[in-house]
Amino acid sequence: MRIMLLGSNGMLGQMIGRHLKTDANDIYCIDKEGTDYCFDLLDNKRLKKCFADIRPDIVINTAAIVSLELCEKDPGGAYCLNARLPYFLGELCREHHCYNVHISTDHYYCDEVNRVHKETDPVKLVNEYARTKYIGEQMALMYSNTLVLRTNIVGFRGTERFTFIEWILTQFLNHKKMTLYTDFYTSSIHTADFSRILADLLKLRPTGIFNLASSEVSSKKEFILGLVKKIYNSEPIYTDGSVFNVNQVQRANSLGLDTQKIEDLLGYRMPNLMETLDSIKQEYMERWINNGL
Repeated sequence: MRIMLLGSNGMLGQMIGRHLKTDANDIYCIDKEGTDYCFDLLDNKRLKKCFADIRPDIVINTAAIVSLELCEKDPGGAYCLNARLPYFLGELCREHHCYNVHISTDHYYCDEVNRVHKETDPVKLVNEYARTKYIGEQMALMYSNTLVLRTNIVGFRGTERFTFIEWILTQFLNHKKMTLYTDFYTSSIHTADFSRILADLLKLRPTGIFNLASSEVSSKKEFILGLVKKIYNSEPIYTDGSVFNVNQVQRANSLGLDTQKIEDLLGYRMPNLMETLDSIKQEYMERWINNGL
């Protein structure tokens, strides 16, 4: 299969590229720099030429502005990358008869209690990030041969811009006090597990919206304490806090995703919290051995 991967330098893009690069797949990575094709993804002419050159069977779009603060400061830019790009990709996929995979988000739910949400549950769009990502879903789905994956991914990027996981470990190693949210829930999945499951999905090529996440929901406090315990067998310096007391962009707080639909399709269970932490630790140890992380 000829696979076009957009946003290949990102946390998820890097891992997907590693997992899908096999003898059976030709992966063509696209990002602003250091990839097979380097250009601004909003350059429609370059993107159109890229499709003509590669003639992909599958297109995977991981590119997005994920910073809530940046989306609020530049809603036009967030709309262009998070919403307009998925529409244009869908049109190019229609023209070239490609299978289209769009990576979405879980930032759609604001319940007062910890619960999981089905793909059909109503959404609440509380900020520009959620609004532009939701529009992006709808734009992508205008092309019928499209798979939209709602998720909450965690992992490593290995650049100066820390991921959530890299920030946690850095704070712990530097003995910094952290505020751990007790009322912010996610069903986070490690990028390695996400990529492995995505490879199985590409064999089946389902369409529509699927939740691809951990089968277990946890608070940010539970997740961070579990991660530090798993890797260092220790506990960070912390204080309990509420996501509603943070003087930042309004955010959704109950992001748990129901994974029954994707489990029924694939015939196996999504990883739980402990399995997710084990997977993160495995990558951490591999990076430590290879790079002295």
